[in-house]
Amino acid sequence: MWITEFARRAGVRQTTVRHYLREGLLSPRTGPAGGSRPYLEFTESDLRLLSAIRAGQALGLSLQEIKLLIGERRSGSGHARMLKALTVQRDKLRGRALELQAMLTFIERKIAWLETGAKGPPPSHPANHAAKR
Repeated sequence: MWITEFARRAGVRQTTVRHYLREGLLSPRTGPAGGSRPYLEFTESDLRLLSAIRAGQALGLSLQEIKLLIGERRSGSGHARMLKALTVQRDKLRGRALELQAMLTFIERKIAWLETGAKGPPPSHPANHAAKR
């Protein structure tokens, strides 16, 4: 399939596909059409790879980290590296989840304080507690 169909099926813009090509994340075959500038031929395998790239980004991995993991996977040595990268990312996400939960709790307390007429001292922001430690 050509880039237009590939981008449509992948649910991304052609500019995104071209960016991934420039970054070396995708390497489709070149087709015979196109004369001096052959067309790129994408496959179902490329669709799965793009899906994995997007999943990695959703997990917070950088394109460079994803590229490294793709390269190691292709060489057959990526299992241990992928496990380590995902474990590190999981730990980062857990930390971020704790921060977000603290912020959500603060907002809920602030809303409740405002709904009751802002009587008494306002709830303190979680960052204030962290700074005092």
